[in-house]
Amino acid sequence: MAVAIVRILRSRAKTFVVVGWIFFVVSVPVCLLIGGAAGLGLFYFPAHPQATLDAYDIGASRVVLASGALAAVASSFALALKFRATASVLVLVIWGTALAGTQVARSFVEPGPDYFERHIGSEAFLVPWQYADFRVGVPPDKMPSEIGLTIDLCLSNLKGRADTDCRFIQQVRILPNEESGVADPALKSWRKYRSQMSPGPDRSGYQSFDLRYTLQAGGPTRVDHYFARLNSNGEPTRLVMCRLDDARFCTHRALVGNYWFRYEADLKDGDEALDARLAALIESWRRK
Repeated sequence: MAVAIVRILRSRAKTFVVVGWIFFVVSVPVCLLIGGAAGLGLFYFPAHPQATLDAYDIGASRVVLASGALAAVASSFALALKFRATASVLVLVIWGTALAGTQVARSFVEPGPDYFERHIGSEAFLVPWQYADFRVGVPPDKMPSEIGLTIDLCLSNLKGRADTDCRFIQQVRILPNEESGVADPALKSWRKYRSQMSPGPDRSGYQSFDLRYTLQAGGPTRVDHYFARLNSNGEPTRLVMCRLDDARFCTHRALVGNYWFRYEADLKDGDEALDARLAALIESWRRK
């Protein structure tokens, strides 16, 4: 039996070598396609549980390419040196090991986490991956630590990335009240320069205030417009700043319980009902 196998390997050596080169040539576009698709997924969606499999597929495609090149070149040298059986064996063993080995190894790769632990002050929350904040190309577990919690969602329906009807993702920042004056520039500026602000006309249920200042002596005067709702102590429960004096492009800061929520919305769209829905969503993630 062994003799017959060796005879076949020797007699079909050229065929095996040619097949080895064909496999290598075909594997180049296939591996580039697999690696490219996995790379895009890993880069743009590093929080997705599939990210660990994408990372593996990138490495596996490189292994298969390198193995294919090795099989083609090594078998060609062996054939040129008249080691015909060795040439056939090299193609069979290298390709068989590369293909079977990478698939077996992939079955042991665990998907990434469904939740990421985040903190607001001393409170811990398990944020679903669909809402986890990340920068493109930076996995959530590599994000720098911050005061409070940042999530990504569709403000219109409070859904995350995996939902097909969530088309416009934006960030919502949640800060503990006691840290808000440090971590949020607008709240810090309000508290620092409140006495220098001049009141303006009420608008959409807000009191308005203007802060005039110059960046340098003799320079042009700038004006920051604040829209605020104040409690009985004169402290803001909602503070809004609009860009370019346009009420469609505003950043809301709303006090909900012991936390400040910060998000982008029209001046008229940010309200207590939205804040309550956001608070309920965050509360559902609280680690028990």
